[in-house]
Amino acid sequence: MNGSFDLESFEMSIRSGMHGIGCKMLETLLNANGGDHHGAGIPCEKGHTALFVEYREKKLLTVLGDVTVKRAYYHDKECHSGFWSKG
Repeated sequence: MNGSFDLESFEMSIRSGMHGIGCKMLETLLNANGGDHHGAGIPCEKGHTALFVEYREKKLLTVLGDVTVKRAYYHDKECHSGFWSKG
């Protein structure tokens, strides 16, 4: 070191790192429910059976940064509609 210390750069580096850690922690918390998967089929609002299709991702912008949430997607052939499980 040449005797000078750039405090602002050091603080920004720490802040950036903490936001990255916070993003990962928040993403883990938001995905802790397994994408809200409730099996191969669940009832739709009209009583039909909507079948599980796949997990789909949704990007969210938070104060910590971008996080990705994985959600179980179901499709009802009789209603011709798809939806995400609401738990």
